Amino acid sequence: MPRRRLTTDRPQDDEPSADEPIRLVIVESRELLGIGIREVLDRAPGIEIVGQVQSPNEAISVIDAAAPDVVLVDVPQEADAADAVRRMHQGAPDSPLVVLGGEDDDASIIEAMEVGATAHVAEVAEPAELVATIRRVAEGEDPLKDELIARPDLVERILDNVRDTIMADRESTNPLTTRELEILALVAGGLRNREIAQTLAVSEQTVKNHLSTVLHKFGVPNRAQAAAYAVRHGWLVLHESEDGQAIEVGYQ
Repeated sequence: MPRRRLTTDRPQDDEPSADEPIRLVIVESRELLGIGIREVLDRAPGIEIVGQVQSPNEAISVIDAAAPDVVLVDVPQEADAADAVRRMHQGAPDSPLVVLGGEDDDASIIEAMEVGATAHVAEVAEPAELVATIRRVAEGEDPLKDELIARPDLVERILDNVRDTIMADRESTNPLTTRELEILALVAGGLRNREIAQTLAVSEQTVKNHLSTVLHKFGVPNRAQAAAYAVRHGWLVLHESEDGQAIEVGYQ
């Protein structure tokens, strides 16, 4: 929630209210654009710029000291920039974010949500739209949430992105124990359950139990597909023997 609130009955001629001004921190990496944004907001009644920096990392200490009502941030198109903005917001969760930049499209809205923003303003927006959005956020509104309520198709797209991310993370992490990998490597090497049991000095039932667990973890119907799945993900490694007469199997 914002620390200060403007009255909701602001006059139509946009005169400043009797309440305290909105305290704003600007985070803009491009110096010329930062100057332009400041000129626009300096002319807006009821907005006080209490800090301006060029990176989210610089902003952390400024936000902590100034306790702004709103943080206006342009997320740079650089590696780890979104993560830096997320860390900045996590360090000051009471100062809502307005993300500036990109287009007025679904991708930009989703990117803004991913960094924890409350609102998004396209780079080509009119100055009046930027000012109005900052005021809405300072008054406790959540424009991005309103956007989602009106756009069930966008909610579905976001959910699809989340599902894809979860599946990618799941597939990139080896879910097998060392013993399960040992058994699967022997399966890939062509051994039967009895031979695997003899090799590992365990019972044949133990081998079957481990293979059943592997099939369940991978969601495949048989041991051949399980071995192929592990090879495809790099958990089992196939290579020729030194004499070139056989395929050897290793695991990571």
